[in-house]
Amino acid sequence: MPPRKPDPSRRLPRRAHLNPRRQPLQQRSRAKVEAILAATIELFAETDLDDLTTADIAKRARIPIGSLYHYFPSKEGVLAELVARTTNRIDSAFAERLARDFERLPWREAIERATDAAVHAYESDATFIAVWRAARFTPLFRDVAAASDVRFAELLSALPMAKSVRPFAIRSAIRLANAFLDWILETPDPRERARITREMKQAVIAYLAPEFEGRED
Repeated sequence: MPPRKPDPSRRLPRRAHLNPRRQPLQQRSRAKVEAILAATIELFAETDLDDLTTADIAKRARIPIGSLYHYFPSKEGVLAELVARTTNRIDSAFAERLARDFERLPWREAIERATDAAVHAYESDATFIAVWRAARFTPLFRDVAAASDVRFAELLSALPMAKSVRPFAIRSAIRLANAFLDWILETPDPRERARITREMKQAVIAYLAPEFEGRED
């Protein structure tokens, strides 16, 4: 069996692997991007991350490899887009639910309900879990996660109920919750995941309590 040709995207600087080269504006372009992402999801269920190449993705998506590089500089860029889509979707739903529940429920209950919904969404997304398990310790994945945390913190800080909460406290609460979420996603036993989720909510609420109860800086 002939050796694989080296993936040219591997020569790119680390951060250049992640940044999309251009956003698809026309319907035809968006369809190509969706085909690339769908092909990657299929292949990721069949192939180890180290063995997956942009050539494989382009072949499965039935597009020229040049078309893939038109939108993504590397396979890592494709995976980053998959992760970003999931985190953005769940983070936005979390913020919307939190804002809605804050209007009619005590703040602790609102956070608990939003957290339960977010954890369930992550647990139910098999593609995200597969990418997370394969790439979470890589610098590339950490860059994507960090960018997501910044965006999520800005989203929460803009909510009316967060006016009394320090921005740094929001960022810290997100980091705390992420540590528990990692634990949840790496745990196969549903009962143990539920137990960790309870501890997660208790920890986040205990940390934020002084913020909502009027602690002065």
